[in-house]
Amino acid sequence: MRHHNTAAFIAAAVLASGSVAAGNVTSDGRDLEIKTRGGLKIKTEDGDYVAIDGRIQLDFNGYDGVINKVAGETGSDIFFRRARVRIVGQAKGWSYKVSYNLIDGGSIDQMNVSYEAWSDIVELTFGQQKENFGLENTGNSKWITAIERSMPANAFSIDKNIGVQLHGANDMITYNVGVFKESIDAEDNSLDYALTGRIVVRPAYTDDLLVHLGAGFSIRDGEFDSIGARLGVRGGEDKTANQIAAEYENVDAIGDELQLWNLEVATLFGPYHFMAEYFSGKLHGADASPDIKATGYYLQGGWIVTGESRDYKTSNGSFGKVAANRDIGAWEVFARYDKLDTSDSGTDPLLDIEGGKGDTVTLGVNWYANRDVKVAVNYVYARTDDEIGGEDSGNALVLRLQYLF
Repeated sequence: MRHHNTAAFIAAAVLASGSVAAGNVTSDGRDLEIKTRGGLKIKTEDGDYVAIDGRIQLDFNGYDGVINKVAGETGSDIFFRRARVRIVGQAKGWSYKVSYNLIDGGSIDQMNVSYEAWSDIVELTFGQQKENFGLENTGNSKWITAIERSMPANAFSIDKNIGVQLHGANDMITYNVGVFKESIDAEDNSLDYALTGRIVVRPAYTDDLLVHLGAGFSIRDGEFDSIGARLGVRGGEDKTANQIAAEYENVDAIGDELQLWNLEVATLFGPYHFMAEYFSGKLHGADASPDIKATGYYLQGGWIVTGESRDYKTSNGSFGKVAANRDIGAWEVFARYDKLDTSDSGTDPLLDIEGGKGDTVTLGVNWYANRDVKVAVNYVYARTDDEIGGEDSGNALVLRLQYLF
């Protein structure tokens, strides 16, 4: 279904921005403020606005050992990880968001409308949107610390789907609960419905200290065949990185309900941050099919050496951008350990368990050159309990150049 007219979308965005940026500006009486830094934003004196922005992420992956699907070989690739254009706006208590992926043939990332006039603590969003499950998955890909999210966050990722979501936030709490169906560009129509919720409380939230505690769940009905995640690396444009996974080997075996649970904790004090999550998932086998079970967790800590502090968004309970306040930009170092275990699924002949348990150590450096440019370098060491293709360990070097417009 991914056959949207990418060129038409880009042209519409360019024409929209060009029609505002060029020539005379008129209004119906309200003063206008036009910002061209970090995209294009036109705002009225009473807060209504429309904005166009986007992101480009160019990655390099080099990987070997158990990470590479081609046994005994070293893989490498340079590719566009993400390229998106976004239009957002707000008027008279309503807001909207449309974002479009420009790669892989083009696809709609988000398309939704929100009613915000009640209060910040009670809002409704309709359309294709994030279900907001888990701290790392809720955070924007522009500002996640590592280049790729952790294995358990990937294994239990539920991304964006069509639905209605009740959500809200203040300084003390953030919550969301919603019902969802397939995404607009779904190719397999596997999801019949989902109920997803998350709550975050902040026992401490000051200029100097943040303590974040959260929990989430998602109950999903449909057709599912596996739980798994790549070993810390995408594996280039062709996604040739191995997975830790439990999946149905027989085409007649299928799961009809997926239950996901998570706990999350994070703290932020000055230039330091710490975050950790625990995930548990169970895929109920349909008819006589066996169940698939998986658990996982990660621990991550980071330090912005140049002294800046990472932003935090109460609106969705996630970490945000790092704003460089020096000519040399902001420099961050971090370390992460993550683990995914699919071995509790058992030894049923209908199941294929790859790797059993896997863990990775990721070390990285991020350079936030300015508000538009980020350069990231990650080293990943991966291990598995069981060999995949004759290998049980591997290394990867991952680089990213990100530009925001």
